Amino acid sequence: MDDRTCSRPGCRRYADRTVTVDYAAQLLVVGPLQRASRRGAIEGSYGLCEPHADRHAGPTGWQVVRYEPATSTDTFDE
Repeated sequence: MDDRTCSRPGCRRYADRTVTVDYAAQLLVVGPLQRASRRGAIEGSYGLCEPHADRHAGPTGWQVVRYEPATSTDTFDE
């Protein structure tokens, strides 16, 4: 795991979510922390801690999509 801290000013928690912004589509995607490239963060994305990511609603009128990582305790009905 990366040792990146939350992108919110003043927050010192570790980032464990990635927020990706698509301005053209007015879309905000919140998901598991993505690895940073050698150049740093993924373009259009930034890391947030869990509390800040959970509260992030985006600008008024934007769609927010949240992906939660699957856990090993998830079961599937067949």
